[in-house]
Amino acid sequence: MNTDDLIDIGFEPISSFTIMNSFIYKLGRYKHISISNIGTTNEMVWICERNAQNEKEITDAICIHNYDFNGFLTKEKLKNLINVLDDLK
Repeated sequence: MNTDDLIDIGFEPISSFTIMNSFIYKLGRYKHISISNIGTTNEMVWICERNAQNEKEITDAICIHNYDFNGFLTKEKLKNLINVLDDLK
């Protein structure tokens, strides 16, 4: 996968520069999926919860995919993850 694939799925680059080249997919209710370093051996996926008063502040994060343990993320796996999380809204 690459950044074009993420954008096709509905991810957006974050508005500020980071060294991790992060993208987010908004889930609603102050939650989002964060992906960083897609297509590299530093690839990670997180479910994050933002502070209701300050959306730039992450109050909780759970790593759900890490290249070191899971290998490269596939487009199919990412779409399945989004479908499951969207059903929980």
